[in-house]
Amino acid sequence: MSRTTLLAVAGAMAALCALAFILYAGHPVQAHLVHSDALYLPVLFEDVLRRGGGLGDWFLTPAPYFFPDFLLYLPAWLGGGGVTGQTTLFALLQTVTMTGALFLVARKALPDASLAATAALVPLLIWLGLHADDPFVRLFSSAHHYGAFIAALLLTALWLGLDDSRRRRPAQAAVASLVYLATLSDALFLVQAVMPLLAAALLCRRGAGPVSAPRGAALLLLAPALLAMVSYRFVVAHPTRYPARLGLGKLSANLAESGNIFATLFGQRPLLAAALLLALLAGLACIAACLRRDIRLTLPRQLQLLLAFATLSCAATMAVMLLSTTVQPVPRYLITSVSALLVSGWLALAWWLGQRLGLAAAGLALVFSSLLMLDAWQLRGQHTTPSYFYPDQLACIDQALEASEGRHGIAQYWDAKRVQGLSRHQLTVAQYTAELAPMEWITSQRFFAAGYDFAIIANQEAPPFRLPREQLIAFNGEPLRTVDCGDRSVLLYPRGRLRIPPPP
Repeated sequence: MSRTTLLAVAGAMAALCALAFILYAGHPVQAHLVHSDALYLPVLFEDVLRRGGGLGDWFLTPAPYFFPDFLLYLPAWLGGGGVTGQTTLFALLQTVTMTGALFLVARKALPDASLAATAALVPLLIWLGLHADDPFVRLFSSAHHYGAFIAALLLTALWLGLDDSRRRRPAQAAVASLVYLATLSDALFLVQAVMPLLAAALLCRRGAGPVSAPRGAALLLLAPALLAMVSYRFVVAHPTRYPARLGLGKLSANLAESGNIFATLFGQRPLLAAALLLALLAGLACIAACLRRDIRLTLPRQLQLLLAFATLSCAATMAVMLLSTTVQPVPRYLITSVSALLVSGWLALAWWLGQRLGLAAAGLALVFSSLLMLDAWQLRGQHTTPSYFYPDQLACIDQALEASEGRHGIAQYWDAKRVQGLSRHQLTVAQYTAELAPMEWITSQRFFAAGYDFAIIANQEAPPFRLPREQLIAFNGEPLRTVDCGDRSVLLYPRGRLRIPPPP
């Protein structure tokens, strides 16, 4: 190992250590880990593994995130010692897993420089996660599509290894299994990884080697993906997946929303925008070279495939975001396509640098690891984690429940899992709409009951989410006590005496 490669690896290790300190000290990124959507896995694992619940009781997310999120969250749950430790440990585990997946891809694309190329990328992606917000911040979140990007990296690494005749059958079995699990876990994987990889492999079919589509390529990728789409309803007890509907009906609104997303992401980051644009142009050049025999590129065909794959993934993602009539565009849908473009662009640049790669990789790794260590230094002695995972308002709610026997209550969606997951009491909180209808969305049917002990009213929340205090009191009578905790009010009733009015 050369000195420059050793420096790059040292920079990557320093970046991982700095990240661990940053997360445990209480970086503002933790605000992304404590809202109701982000607490899906903490509450689910607590219910299933400790409170006697079952996965069949749950209304899972539209993307249930079985793989790799469930697999990574299990050791985090076992070793985290509470939601604070679990989410922090998961963020570290997902970062390490991403690092391993990046190395597997780099080893296939740049076998002689894979370590240096990977070591340069890791501090950059961690820094982007801490400073560039969506979608890069999802590196630290469970159940927010980042697992699909990791699965896409693993898929491309396996695909590039299909040329090894000695291991072809195990590799094909691994490809099929990975496609099935990842598509079952997140339907976006079909759009962002399976179809673009198949298209890139078919486009780059000329010549021999790992990028020429093997026999049965379409069957190898599409069959397990379609099987996953069909079997979803048999695997998930309460299907919540969005219907796949494309059309021009919301094109204008989707264009405006996508424009806002890109303006926010790139408006103050021109270097990031320029890097992604260059990678996109390189991908288009690779696609053109695959389509026309008169265009010759000296770039290795593995890298041509990666660039073409990332470019096609971007195109497919944007097409679905713009044409979807059922799902609004959000930044996290860009995780796989934007990150894959950044990775493939860097690997192509690393090949072009040749022997200069070691110096460039060491410089990049040391710069961003130094910035991360500066972030860690600025957080020394703060330890503000409790302000995110146990804010004063939640402490007030806990204090209100301390003297009562109430442990089973109701709240609006954005409070229910947050209060249940972060409370220091063993609470069960059922989520209801403003019309007092059960909100069967990312929750367990076991949480709903005939009677409850308390209600949390979000006084300043928008009407679709604010529970109607007057209607609850009119039906149940005045509560034993009302405690105001900032803009939340806790209505305390005798045990099991708070009931939901029947629908009109």
